[in-house]
Amino acid sequence: MAESPRLTRDLVVAAYELLLGRAPESEAAIQHQLAAADADAAGLGLRVIRSPEFRQRFARLTADLPSAGLVPRQPPLFLGDRVLAETWRGQRMFLVPQDLDLTPSLLRDGHWKPRVEALLARLARRGQWVADVGANVGPFTLALAEAVGPEGLLDAFEPNPAVARLLAATLEVNNLGGHVRLHQQAALDRTGSAGFAVVPDHAASGALLPASPRHTQRLSVPTIRLDEALAHCPALDLLRLDTCGCELLALRGGESLLARSAGLTIVTAWSMPMMRGRVDVAAQLAWLADQGFRAWWLNAEAALEPLAVEALLGMPDGEAVFCRREPG
Repeated sequence: MAESPRLTRDLVVAAYELLLGRAPESEAAIQHQLAAADADAAGLGLRVIRSPEFRQRFARLTADLPSAGLVPRQPPLFLGDRVLAETWRGQRMFLVPQDLDLTPSLLRDGHWKPRVEALLARLARRGQWVADVGANVGPFTLALAEAVGPEGLLDAFEPNPAVARLLAATLEVNNLGGHVRLHQQAALDRTGSAGFAVVPDHAASGALLPASPRHTQRLSVPTIRLDEALAHCPALDLLRLDTCGCELLALRGGESLLARSAGLTIVTAWSMPMMRGRVDVAAQLAWLADQGFRAWWLNAEAALEPLAVEALLGMPDGEAVFCRREPG
């Protein structure tokens, strides 16, 4: 079998134009591809066609071809206090009508943060036990539920009662009650209750107090430690976290769970400004390192770049991954 040609700058540009319909976004993107471990034409092709951008372009171009095996998305339905829409995977989802965060993206494109969704779909395996902490209306819950299948188990945590009500309806309409369990609680380092606040018309803004002056909708929500909520779980395979700055506190509440989950992969939203006022980030990172976790960063090409755990202190808002071994 002939070897795949080594990459050149012209091959990278041609691949972007042919498969993505555009030129590379920058010279840095070209150099990133040239420096990849599998820096040949075959490796580049696989990286591009596995990207969320290619999958979305393919879905658009083949939406009218039944042989493509793709289900055209149904138009959304306004149902008064909610909107019923479809994801790009064909799953049904209830959305907050007035929301300015997730709803516009999910109505327009059928997804929310496609790089993160693609990463979760790549890391999760059929039959695994996974958790989605800060599930909101469920875009990642649905992606994870599809990835693990009915043989797997999924625990979703969402403390905002208005949002959790829609997520419960989404799980029901997709017949996921058999292997997805909804916890209407905030995963934290203590069990009890805590103040919770939301910025009006921003469903993704829900945060435990203290919050900004813009968080004018305030209430009390129940909290629970992951060690209690998942006490019956022998080992967790994947944990997704997005809790507006409380991610490391949620991990502290799952100390026993992390200890017995040797193969656990943690995918977490990362925002130093949000976390800094809630927890000693450096101390928590040192604790994770002591547990044997290493760190990776999700880059603009949806690839994971290894970095020192302490380097996360200087990273911008994005997505971090912790694992004791190479993820995936």
